[in-house]
Amino acid sequence: MTQTETARTETAQPEMSEELFSLPASFGQKRMWLLEQAGSGTALYTMRAALRLRGPLDPGALERALTEVVARHEVLRSVLRLDGNDIAQVVRAPGPVSLPVVEVPGGLEAAVALAAELSREPFDLACGPLLRCTLLRLAEDDHVLLALVHHSVCDGMSLGVLLRELTALYEPCLHDAAHQLEELPLQYADYAVWLREQVASGALEEQLAYWGGRLAGVRELRLPADLPRPAVRAWSAVSAPVKVAAPVVRQLRLTAPGGGVTASMVALAAYAVVLSRWSGQNDLVVGLPVAGRPEVDLEPLVGFFVNTLPIRVDLSGNPSFGELLAQVRDRCVEAYSRADVPFELMVERAHPDRRAGRLPLAQTLLNVQQSVPLGLAPITGVTLEPVELPDTALQFDAVADLVEQGDAVTGHVSLSADLFAAETAALVARSLSAVLRAASAAPGTPLSALPCPVADARPAAGGAQAPDEADEARKEAPAALPAGGGKPQTPGEHLLVALWREVLEVSEVGVHDEFYALGGNSMRAVRIVTAAREQGLELPLDRMLGQHTIREVIAHTEAAAAAAGHRTTAAPAAA
Repeated sequence: MTQTETARTETAQPEMSEELFSLPASFGQKRMWLLEQAGSGTALYTMRAALRLRGPLDPGALERALTEVVARHEVLRSVLRLDGNDIAQVVRAPGPVSLPVVEVPGGLEAAVALAAELSREPFDLACGPLLRCTLLRLAEDDHVLLALVHHSVCDGMSLGVLLRELTALYEPCLHDAAHQLEELPLQYADYAVWLREQVASGALEEQLAYWGGRLAGVRELRLPADLPRPAVRAWSAVSAPVKVAAPVVRQLRLTAPGGGVTASMVALAAYAVVLSRWSGQNDLVVGLPVAGRPEVDLEPLVGFFVNTLPIRVDLSGNPSFGELLAQVRDRCVEAYSRADVPFELMVERAHPDRRAGRLPLAQTLLNVQQSVPLGLAPITGVTLEPVELPDTALQFDAVADLVEQGDAVTGHVSLSADLFAAETAALVARSLSAVLRAASAAPGTPLSALPCPVADARPAAGGAQAPDEADEARKEAPAALPAGGGKPQTPGEHLLVALWREVLEVSEVGVHDEFYALGGNSMRAVRIVTAAREQGLELPLDRMLGQHTIREVIAHTEAAAAAAGHRTTAAPAAA
């Protein structure tokens, strides 16, 4: 048995405890559930943290501390299930949580490699558990604690909460003493219910209206890929480091008229320049993650709070970097003041183009975090040190993960290995640094004159589709309307017409009507998939989440069934 197989055996899921209660999932959890259904069998949405502990350690006390942390946070004992027409978070009773110990000869490098392997194991959202921890033993007094948590119950700030509480509870558990952690004022489910009430009451309508107007007509970002887009993606990443000195960023913060510019705004402006020069598009959206914890009572909780703000940047007219920076500042300030709206509702209000297998609104992400201590509790005789784990999966085409230390910016750029070579990631990282240095030296320089190695070395798409994407678009384009107009012609089409009428609550549906144009959304797509399955028709959820008509979905389903040697069947429904 290999080391990885041994570790997987050691981390076998324990028997689940009694289910206590069920509540509607949060908007973010619904999105995670949908993404998992569309790409089942992957580990794209696994949050990871690793902590090296050097010194005498009692694994049993650490296991008891872990059990206490899971008992404190209901969300770590939750699973997500389809409940009627909605997604529910089901909370289970507290119970013992195992912390398997796996021997890892070969030192830290071998532990990091094993952590990467274990990170690729998917979670089962319906069965759980959605937290897996393993203690990797490098030597008698040298361990690495690996925590893997599904994103639906955790975010980056939550990982810090988990590690802080785990270290704070270790010594009380070691000495069988009372701990000093305060009782949690809320649970994640309370936040989810509160946010749903805010939306239902209309309290967020002004914010929703802003996002609908700001994002109207947004186009998908098309980066010229090095490789044809594969039919089945591996979701792996190629990365390159970024390092920008503090004087460069500090100078640029003084560039924008009116001031008020942060290091993250400087990074966003430079990233937008690189993306624009590389793609040939002057109107683009960059996703900007924010903490999503508007109240202080939410700060000590574990959960999926993080929200994504789609910042739309206009680079038309070839402005100077200083002018662009002022625009980025203003749009970020506007967005921050309207950050209560869940990203899922922004998508519904903006009505962007949707395509199977693509994330709507933002195909790229810029994550700028401030460098702050984790605040781990000390453990007598044990040295604690976070372990950096390289990216193993990437759901976006491009992501820039940066850390702000004073005014210095460091981090890395990651690109989808399905589409880009490692050399391109290095060029993008160099371009980001080059734009910032050149703009710092001459902030009045037009954007087109700033150095951008990825654009100079690789011809930009000029707004046109890359060859593989053009082929894909032709495949997805609706066929010319046949004789008979939009009337259903097959049993499958008759069934979907009836289901669309019922779920979308419309009286007339044609087989060429577009689902989202008729008022569809992601959850309504799930309802149709579920209802069709009950009638014997299996529909592809990933295609249903993209823009589609009845005829397109049925044609795709029948073609897939034919390729698999099956025949699609569905009883004709009343038209």
